[in-house]
Amino acid sequence: MYLLYFGFSNLVAMKKIVLTRSSVSMGDDAFDHTVVIDINEEWTILQIMAKIMAINYLPKIQGGKATWSLAYHEPLAVIAQEWDTPYLLCPDTYPYPNEKYYINIEKLNFNYHAQLDPTLVSDVLKDFRPVSY
Repeated sequence: MYLLYFGFSNLVAMKKIVLTRSSVSMGDDAFDHTVVIDINEEWTILQIMAKIMAINYLPKIQGGKATWSLAYHEPLAVIAQEWDTPYLLCPDTYPYPNEKYYINIEKLNFNYHAQLDPTLVSDVLKDFRPVSY
């Protein structure tokens, strides 16, 4: 679904994307973690992630060492509660707005890796290769 918002000087195309995430505990399993947000269709992954972080979508855990990975068909980033910025596993221009190979993100999923060392999670995920058919 696309929405058009009037900016100060031009029309800005907005679209909705779905966010999902893993549970952090048994009690957290009782809730649906699906959220729909509006993003500018010209945003890069860093701008999309900044919007998600601004709404506090990922829960904080006691001890302050939650590790998450973000994926859309493949891992895109690792987010650690103890880090100030995410570690990108994709180019910072992803999903390549205004390019012929633009990727139309419809849903982003956050996988919870408990308190695993985020550097270890990054090292494992950066070697991920999707299966080609």
